[in-house]
Amino acid sequence: MKTRIWAIVPAAGTGTRFGSDLPKQYHTLNGEEVILRTLRRLNAVTRISGIGVGLAVDDPAWPSIIPRLPGSVWSYEGGQNRSETVRNGLSELTRQGKEADWVLVHDSVRPCVEVADINRLIDEIEFRFPGGLLATPVSDTLKAATRQSEVTQTVSRGSLWRAQTPQLFPVALLQEGLNKVGAENLECTDDAQAVEYLGLYPRIVAGSSHNLKITSGSDLSLAGAILDLQERVPCSE
Repeated sequence: MKTRIWAIVPAAGTGTRFGSDLPKQYHTLNGEEVILRTLRRLNAVTRISGIGVGLAVDDPAWPSIIPRLPGSVWSYEGGQNRSETVRNGLSELTRQGKEADWVLVHDSVRPCVEVADINRLIDEIEFRFPGGLLATPVSDTLKAATRQSEVTQTVSRGSLWRAQTPQLFPVALLQEGLNKVGAENLECTDDAQAVEYLGLYPRIVAGSSHNLKITSGSDLSLAGAILDLQERVPCSE
């Protein structure tokens, strides 16, 4: 039986850290909402069977983009934080009998991810346990410091990577990891960390620095410039 891949996009954030009443995924980027651009990138990956979007209860902005969504997109109720929102999506996949499939989790505010990078992630992981993620090597000099901002040491960057999304894991495995995170109240900033809590070692696949995560207003301008560049120099799928 062919292994299927389902995408989960957590989008239940309220935009508090973005400094706006409008969640950052709904801000306009080159004429369209950030999340709509993200979903279209995922929809261009032919090996993704469907895309589930985790939304805040009574999300006021989502209904306005429904008519423009790719047909593969469905939505579900998110949680209080990112981990809970992803876990709710996995529960929905399990309820639909998809626990033996794989899930590709991607941030709603990474609209510049390249289709070629997602396909390379799928190809290099090749459904090998426990899965993996896109990441880029750290290039800056890293400093450890005290709370008073005094440098205590320079940290070697030789083995350090910046984690990105998408991240690709078996549905049942990621669900087990996130259930552990919830039950034990563990810190979890990405899905790979939940798998790491199970004593497993996700594989890193080199991604692109263009795969920007929009976290501030200035990131919108940078993302717009990246999209313009990508449209001028299309990447192969």
